[in-house]
Amino acid sequence: PRLGVAYQVMPKTVIRAGFGVVYAKPAAYDNITISSNNPFSSPGSFVPAAYLAQGVPITPNPWPYFNPGQFPNIPGQVATANIPTIVDPNAGRPPRQLQWSIGVQREVSKDLMVEASFVGNRGAWWAANNLVNYNAISPAILAAHGLSANNPADLTLLNSTLSSPTAIARGFNTPPYAGFPLSATVAQSLRPYPMYGTIAAQFAPLGDTWYDSLQLKVIKRLSHGLDASYSLAWQKSLTMGAESEGTGGGVVNDVFNRQNSKYLSQFDQPLVSFIAINYTVPKFGGTGGLASKSASWLARDWTIGALLQYRSGLPIQSPTATTTLATSGPFYQGTFMNRVPGVPLFTPCVDLNCHCFDPSTTFVLNPAAWVNPPAGQFGTSAAYYNDYRYQRRPTENLNFGRTFRIRERMSLN
Repeated sequence: PRLGVAYQVMPKTVIRAGFGVVYAKPAAYDNITISSNNPFSSPGSFVPAAYLAQGVPITPNPWPYFNPGQFPNIPGQVATANIPTIVDPNAGRPPRQLQWSIGVQREVSKDLMVEASFVGNRGAWWAANNLVNYNAISPAILAAHGLSANNPADLTLLNSTLSSPTAIARGFNTPPYAGFPLSATVAQSLRPYPMYGTIAAQFAPLGDTWYDSLQLKVIKRLSHGLDASYSLAWQKSLTMGAESEGTGGGVVNDVFNRQNSKYLSQFDQPLVSFIAINYTVPKFGGTGGLASKSASWLARDWTIGALLQYRSGLPIQSPTATTTLATSGPFYQGTFMNRVPGVPLFTPCVDLNCHCFDPSTTFVLNPAAWVNPPAGQFGTSAAYYNDYRYQRRPTENLNFGRTFRIRERMSLN
């Protein structure tokens, strides 16, 4: 549904507002397609991958299928390849975005208009596969075994093998199933699916997005050969687990505390401005002799244009912690370093736009601004900060040209 309202407050002033609900397509499912390089059995004969009248084909069939050998393990090993992918139970839910705007337009003078608007949207159910980790050890699992990530002795135990004296002394030397290797760590044995490493998620519709902006426009409509426009957006983009449409890909600090993963989008640019100018040299003179007419013809109809874009720099991602949190116990989940209060993020400059350093010889990111979290702990930093950005990258395009009319249906530009 879409709803738009326009109200003329005064002869040259209009207030406009709008609201809409938009759904995107869900992620593609490729499990019922036939060969991508040979979708037709023979010329003129189409063989469908499935008939929906017979229901969506499920593999394995019948469903549910309880054969424990469906995903057999290599005896004495933990599978790190050919690990099954878990399709989220809510997969297929289409992402939704609520969009709204309210603004005022004013004609200042003939052919000159200004506009100011608030534009925003809220997105939900975007693909955010990084917001789940099905084979991570949660704090609840640790607590159920009487362990804590805050205890150095417990961290040592978790990273010890089942056959080690440490595991034997504390009674954690029993494998979770027959054939589980005693050379694996205690942490691996406590994972929800100890026979596998990290299990990938697919189509988890958990991502949220937020966007708010104040947008200003000045439009000079075509007159005397000149038209121009200027726009400025003062905006903020936030995301939780969903950076790109359809694929997710948002960086996540702690899957066990999802709300802490709401932070600036990697595409956030607070200030974005555009300037567009086009001028056509008008016809002048030409009423005298041949020389005057020739000079008029040579000078008129030339166009001069400019498209200038100026944007804030894109955010720089916070550095990843170098502790063993991601590769071993207790959580098998990466995290960010902690930001040190009061320490500048850049050295020797305040920001990267100062033009005060040689990028070929100076490393400007300050390593002293970040520190690893304590062992076994998640970092407290967000993925992106407003004052931690790359350099601005202006784009300036200029053009100069003319269109020569040869005859009615032929011209040369």
